[in-house]
Amino acid sequence: MKKAYCLDLDNGRYTLGDLNLMLQNKETMSYPPMDPKDPARPFFTGPVPQRVTVDGEERPFLLYIPSRFPISGAGLFLYPDDGVTCEQCLDSGWRELSEKTQCALIILQAREGGWSREDIQSEVSYSEAVFKKAICRTYFSLNEATYYIMGLGAGAYVAAAHGLLSSSLFSCLLADGDYQLDERLLRQLGTIRSDRDSTCSKLQVIMPAWLVNRSQEEGGPVLESLQLANGTEDRGLRCGGTEVYQQDVRRCCGELDSLPISEVRFTGAAEAARLPDKALHEQMLLFALRFKRWLSIGNGAFRAARTEEDMGLKRFEAEIDGLKREWLVYEPTAYRREPERKRPLLLAIHGYSCTGKMFAENTEWHAVGERRDFFVVYVSAYPSNKSFGGRTVPLPTWNAVGMTADTDDIHYVMEVLKAVKSAYPIDPERVYVSGHSNGSLMTQTLMAKKPLEFAAFAPQGAQFHMALNNDPQEAAGRDIPDDGIIRPVWLMMGSEDIGDQDRIEPGNANDRFLDMMCRLNHLDRSRGQCLENGRYRTLTFADAEGVPLLRFSGIRDTPHTFTPEMAQIYWDQFLCHFRRRADGSIVYTR
Repeated sequence: MKKAYCLDLDNGRYTLGDLNLMLQNKETMSYPPMDPKDPARPFFTGPVPQRVTVDGEERPFLLYIPSRFPISGAGLFLYPDDGVTCEQCLDSGWRELSEKTQCALIILQAREGGWSREDIQSEVSYSEAVFKKAICRTYFSLNEATYYIMGLGAGAYVAAAHGLLSSSLFSCLLADGDYQLDERLLRQLGTIRSDRDSTCSKLQVIMPAWLVNRSQEEGGPVLESLQLANGTEDRGLRCGGTEVYQQDVRRCCGELDSLPISEVRFTGAAEAARLPDKALHEQMLLFALRFKRWLSIGNGAFRAARTEEDMGLKRFEAEIDGLKREWLVYEPTAYRREPERKRPLLLAIHGYSCTGKMFAENTEWHAVGERRDFFVVYVSAYPSNKSFGGRTVPLPTWNAVGMTADTDDIHYVMEVLKAVKSAYPIDPERVYVSGHSNGSLMTQTLMAKKPLEFAAFAPQGAQFHMALNNDPQEAAGRDIPDDGIIRPVWLMMGSEDIGDQDRIEPGNANDRFLDMMCRLNHLDRSRGQCLENGRYRTLTFADAEGVPLLRFSGIRDTPHTFTPEMAQIYWDQFLCHFRRRADGSIVYTR
């Protein structure tokens, strides 16, 4: 039975489900031509009016894409006050703020009678529909680590409700207005299990936030809940008249994939009255943009937003096949002390819609390179929408097995490797490649077409026989012929990944991959050894000398992602043990 002021949920569970929504786009768009000299230039800019239909009711929302929006960037889901249209909100200073920060806006709008607290389910259903349509990549691409949510006036209530309900998706909650949730709704949110960790509720997921209360100097239960979730302590910190609560480093987990960086801020009525709205909202948005929640094991991992310079990456550009291409190089610190010594090289390949810089932020392969003293090269794909039949805006796509683009990416990668080898002292026997999703398919394309260039392969998040449209016939004839070349490979898949996920069933993509690689590496498929270690369940196939030439890992409670933890495991437990001699043979060092 429907309850006022509460959500309609079954079994105390809530999730938005599969968010690879570009696969569901039905209509083909007409896109402007791409500029080969500036392939990252946005295809659409300015306001784009939109509508969604929820439970038979049509409601508007507005996209605003700034003129310098990156190829995959940040988006703020903005809930104006009652009686304020999307266009009025945009013209109240948010257009200029969007252009200044290069953050796209997704502006929602209350019904004629205002936002409904009593029927909060209808507002959440509307929010879900807007969210899903905004991330389907028809007009632009929002990066999954940079979804932010903000409410103004009465809109703060719905923003807080949806933000806390989807606490594993949003990277920061901002509220300037009536954000205090009804105690029945807040109590219900405390009983709903989080998306990928049944031991905690939606209210226990870390969520940076800045709350502004216009009527009093107390933050109330919502602030208290956020303080608990973020493990903050009150050290008397103030920013102007705003209270600042930072994570207590003693209470933060020491896992490789997370850092104690979250923060909660509260501005009371007196300080809010002193600050001009535009100045306060700019401060709040800039605060939010400091945080990125990367998909990870569990409910996501927070890391600070970082530039190429922050990460110590060097940018290189060249015209290859008539197109402007780029790549980033990380030089380990020890290289400056011993510039002549030959070192290994790891080629890191991002997934669909991403870039080398994003993959660096997400995986931190360069941090592994610093700890283990090897070079890292992040390559970037060229925009295309060929794989999706023109139903998405062109986004970086590798022309690889399972996906198509107009670029010769094998040639591009070989040109990059040639340039890097000529500039740095690379050990030719210790060159490795790892990639995620579409980059996993590119990694496996190189494994098929250029195996002698690499000592070992670490694809993650997509298999050689993956069917993009869930049609097994897509990959029916897909294979690598046995050419006598050994290809050491470790494939990892998450339990909540795309396609066949981490399941191994007769004839599915994982099963066919293992069959193919056992044949190529001359391994006995019936002699795999399984080891469970925490969330990782790893199946290993070794040759007669005990060399683990093939591994497959399923990772529990893990979505479609590549984490720094995976990078470290790949290197320490697999890649660094292999060398490929000039004659093509493989040497394994224990």
